[in-house]
Amino acid sequence: MSAILERLKFIEPVTIKYGSTEKIEFISIDKLRYSKKRIRQKISRGEITDMAKNLKTFGVLQPLEINERNEVVLGTRRFEAAKLASFEKLPVIRRNTSEIHEIEKQLASDLHSKSLTVIEKAIAFQKLIELKGISKYALAKYLNISHNLVCRTLAILDADARTILLIKQGKISQRMVSMVVYRLKNKNLEQFVVNEIIEKKMSIAQAENFMGEVNDPEVFKKHFLQRVKAFKTMITHFKEKMKVLNFNDAQKEDIIRELNKIDFEHILM
Repeated sequence: MSAILERLKFIEPVTIKYGSTEKIEFISIDKLRYSKKRIRQKISRGEITDMAKNLKTFGVLQPLEINERNEVVLGTRRFEAAKLASFEKLPVIRRNTSEIHEIEKQLASDLHSKSLTVIEKAIAFQKLIELKGISKYALAKYLNISHNLVCRTLAILDADARTILLIKQGKISQRMVSMVVYRLKNKNLEQFVVNEIIEKKMSIAQAENFMGEVNDPEVFKKHFLQRVKAFKTMITHFKEKMKVLNFNDAQKEDIIRELNKIDFEHILM
């Protein structure tokens, strides 16, 4: 354990002047806690392991920011890493801020990183819109990001409960769902689209092309006819291959039985 860590473990509670109006306090780590309203809800062990090693070597070089309730506003990863590194006291700056300012600070800290999930960003955007009473366009201008990004991110909050369950099960990404819900014109087709994306293991680019088909019935019809023609060609090739592969009578009967299961008349009704 480094000399810095040893000093922090045994140092008495103290305040240090920070600039002209603020102070740095060293307080017990067990007195700090996360805010229930924090944007970032989950921190993986892998994220903080290296940070914990650095803290053991160099100490906490940047104080955490906390509110009057000892809730960590900025520095959640440092807080978690310090616990992993067995710190007893941490340097903090205490600021009395409103919920709006706390959300703004967290967004400013993590918005352009991969730290926040799409859902976490969407919830934060929605909170700011409600608390500040502004439009999506005004929020985009305020955060200096595109209006399209704000709308696409917020779209995930309108996802079907079954789609959210598929996200939790790891079957589809939040980014993919956000794109689907944002672009889909007929919301009744959400489950069909999501299931197709999962089943065919589509990339974002493939899913966007598929969305173009779904949103435009004429394009969808055109592509469907192309697939029907491709299916006919495949059957023709299959008949030629059957002559070479020499299927026995039992295998031929199995093939015919499976083909007969396709109810073409029902499909077209």
